[in-house]
Amino acid sequence: MKTSTDWSWHFRAWQAGARWDSTRAWVHDWLMSQPTAHDTLILMGGSAGWMMSPRFLERFATVVLIDIDPWAGRLFKWRHGKALASGPTSLQFVCGDAHTLLEEALAQHPRACLLFDNFLGLDTLHTRDLQRTAERLRAIRRKLRGRLWGSLHDRFSGPGTRDWARAACWQLGRLQATSGQPLAKALYESVQARGEWLDHGTDVIFEPGTSVRMIPWPLIPGRWHWLEAGWAQV
Repeated sequence: MKTSTDWSWHFRAWQAGARWDSTRAWVHDWLMSQPTAHDTLILMGGSAGWMMSPRFLERFATVVLIDIDPWAGRLFKWRHGKALASGPTSLQFVCGDAHTLLEEALAQHPRACLLFDNFLGLDTLHTRDLQRTAERLRAIRRKLRGRLWGSLHDRFSGPGTRDWARAACWQLGRLQATSGQPLAKALYESVQARGEWLDHGTDVIFEPGTSVRMIPWPLIPGRWHWLEAGWAQV
């Protein structure tokens, strides 16, 4: 297993500052919709928690962070140490591939809530194969049956020209999980999409009919990500 730290990503996230504030606020609102009757949160691929809600973390006695970045634990504590201490919430960091460690984490924490934090949408970047990604994501869904879990992930991404305020209005409505062109077309038009857009192959993560929220994320000026966020039905 090769671990790595993407310092360019951490610098970009730190530098984004206020530009990501609206996205963080919507992520916080979605996170807080999760029931509170769990002592432990398994956070898969949480990195430094750049989009994480401190108030959400305070709900748990223990947060188990699993990430391939060897610096993730220290950066996460730097970002959210105050919230963890006020809980008080203990942070356990496991460095490794979240895909490989998923079953072990589930066995060690049978009553924990599990959250994939902006992680599953990256699978196509590794497999370079939408069919392979779909198989991997469906397998994860099967492993999580009977457990409370959620995911925030990329659904689509690409260049767009519409200003933030107008595109942000799309988040105010809660959309039902769907697939195919109707949703994609509407989201592309909302940001005046230009050029080539990437379908991250994440339409298979949730069961059909799961209620999700679509959250716009201006990753860098002129480039948009549409995040899909949902809690699986138990």
